[in-house]
Amino acid sequence: MVYPGNSSQKGRPGKSNRTGRLKRRRISRYIYNWLTLSGLLIVSISLFLILIVFLLEFFSGLSSSYLGIVYLILLTGIFLGMFMVPVGMLIEKRAQTRGATSIIFSRWTIDFSKKAHRNIVITFILSSILIALCGGVGTYKAYHLTEKTDFCGSLCHVVMKPEWTTYQNSAHARVKCVECHIGPGAGWYIRSKASGIRQVLAVMKNSFPRPIPTPITNLRPAQDTCEECHWPGRFIGYRETIKNYYLADEKNTPHNLRLLMNIGGQRGASLGGGIHYHMLMAGRIEYIARDDNRQEIPFVRITRKDGSKEEFNNNELPLTKEEKSQFQTRVLDCMDCHNRPAHQFNTPGDTVNTAMASGEISTALPFIKREAVRSLDGEYASTDEAITAIASQLREFYKKNYPAIFSREEVMLSRAIDKVQNIYRNNIFPEMKVSWHNYPNNLGHREWPGCFRCHNDSMVSENGNKLFRDCNTCHLILTQDANQPVTEVDFNKGLSFTHPADGETFDEFVNCNECHSLGSEIYE
Repeated sequence: MVYPGNSSQKGRPGKSNRTGRLKRRRISRYIYNWLTLSGLLIVSISLFLILIVFLLEFFSGLSSSYLGIVYLILLTGIFLGMFMVPVGMLIEKRAQTRGATSIIFSRWTIDFSKKAHRNIVITFILSSILIALCGGVGTYKAYHLTEKTDFCGSLCHVVMKPEWTTYQNSAHARVKCVECHIGPGAGWYIRSKASGIRQVLAVMKNSFPRPIPTPITNLRPAQDTCEECHWPGRFIGYRETIKNYYLADEKNTPHNLRLLMNIGGQRGASLGGGIHYHMLMAGRIEYIARDDNRQEIPFVRITRKDGSKEEFNNNELPLTKEEKSQFQTRVLDCMDCHNRPAHQFNTPGDTVNTAMASGEISTALPFIKREAVRSLDGEYASTDEAITAIASQLREFYKKNYPAIFSREEVMLSRAIDKVQNIYRNNIFPEMKVSWHNYPNNLGHREWPGCFRCHNDSMVSENGNKLFRDCNTCHLILTQDANQPVTEVDFNKGLSFTHPADGETFDEFVNCNECHSLGSEIYE
């Protein structure tokens, strides 16, 4: 078979001209194969459908994550078609090199003196411009879709439901997911989307872990994300904090704690102090954790601005040389303490305390603190089962033990039940095996080790210095117990903490989470 350009007709041009025409047509002759033409067809159809979807969206005003998925599917078709075109041409070229006959053969010439040919060229150019516009619109719509918070949170209903729910109730509810998880710049955007492909495949195969493991090992450093809004140099001084607690007794006795938090940070050229001494403004802090959750920390190294270093080791469970080479040495940043900024799964005790302080759960209901926490901390197979069981347990308790209140305070009890059920919906997700037990919160030191991961009596340097020195380094207790107001406080020492349940005074290090991490068991 003779390919275009090899004609032996009379009046053919000279050899050099014929060779030039052959080179110009060499690429075009490889187009005529089923794979390449199918790719071109897929690209054309995908671009045409993008235009149709865009026009429907524009004129109907309809916009949703599901419509955005259509753009992603059509863009996938475009990329697939564009991949098929050169692959088909390469296969065709190799086949022709071996002397094989072309699958599809056509000889085409363009003669601008002919009106039909001119019309074809003009149509092709206009179609190409239209296709480019449609492709640009589709690409933009797909990019815009992946930047939306509901794409991240609501598209994969079961997988992301815990994170999506807690995000909507967090202090960062008006911050887009991508601003924390990706941040500015194309590099991290590409990395996140590449990781997203793996996650989508896991969802399709139903092979994703339950619960989703944290912390995210490849999360972008906080200096590139958090500090876009939060200026470390201004987190200084003191801040008053009031904690509202209720005892698990019949009267739901209130016990308020008023603290003066020493935020600290850097003042001018000083090394800083207080809680935000850790902001890497006083030098560099590194640590090694034995577990994936970074809860067991046996080694800390502090590098100060003058270049001096001090290493602290856990003298009860010291880090071996093998472990030191095996585990990652991590530089401390904001996320090591503020590890749940937008996805916080609150403990039953905290959520019930907050609801009682706001009046959503009446303190007039005897033992409501204890019983609400018990119902929240139960084992349930599904959210629907939990919602039914919470109502049943609370109603049965008051019907059996306080029949007068059960019959007389139906509205008060129903309101309390509704609130407890709502607390469960927003914090516990049995379908994903998610509760506060799974996700440590490193702020504070009550339910989880938090600060005490490093600041404890066991972390000692070679010079005998301890990382834990004094509770007042971070906060001063101004008042405690609403029934015993204090009119005078030593701002150097504050008050010693008195445990409300038994009146015991704590002046030294006490690992609070050893009891408080038990949940409802603490009330047994």
